[in-house]
Amino acid sequence: MSPRLKSTFRQLARRALALLLPRRLFMVRGARSAGSVCLTFDDGPHPELTAQLLDFLRREKIPATFFLIGREAEKHPELVRRMAAEGHAVGSHSYSHQKRADLSRAQLMDEVVRGRDALERILGTSMALFRPPNGRATARDLLWMWKIGLTVVLWNVDPRDFASPGAREICEWFQSRPLWPGDVVLFHDRLPHALGALPDLVRATRERGLSFSTVRDWIK
Repeated sequence: MSPRLKSTFRQLARRALALLLPRRLFMVRGARSAGSVCLTFDDGPHPELTAQLLDFLRREKIPATFFLIGREAEKHPELVRRMAAEGHAVGSHSYSHQKRADLSRAQLMDEVVRGRDALERILGTSMALFRPPNGRATARDLLWMWKIGLTVVLWNVDPRDFASPGAREICEWFQSRPLWPGDVVLFHDRLPHALGALPDLVRATRERGLSFSTVRDWIK
């Protein structure tokens, strides 16, 4: 199967699962009736960039959702606690963000459990939100994740900030693709691009009459 065909198949499978399953199991986007969008940030926490991002979100009174790498969270537990204290939703992004194709099933299970447990130790509460690295998971993976009580969260808006030369290009991308109610946006807080693009994005989104929610707000 060609890479393009594989990508098309994955997208169709995601859409089908999102339509068939409740959001407490599998989420790609929220309801259009929500009147809000969700900003999500992967791969943190970063000691400097995540702190700056949290400052911006606090000034703008925006709740967001962070999917954290367990080993990075262990290095900066104060940032994880700050996220929770300031009303953000926190989820796991595995322990060390290894590619699914490089892991055996046993290694995958260890990555997922260690990442979740690291956050639970820091926050002292149970952790259900999970985003697979690169959004990759097999059907068998998903069944196991649901069995241990995880809500698998993907996204439907990806400005590819990891491949962008800077914030200006991301702003231009959103100008041609404004946000709609229920959108789940993928950013990475280990990069400076998201923070540079957020002021314009937030302004444009609010001008469209939309507010901001966390993934947690949309789970039913």
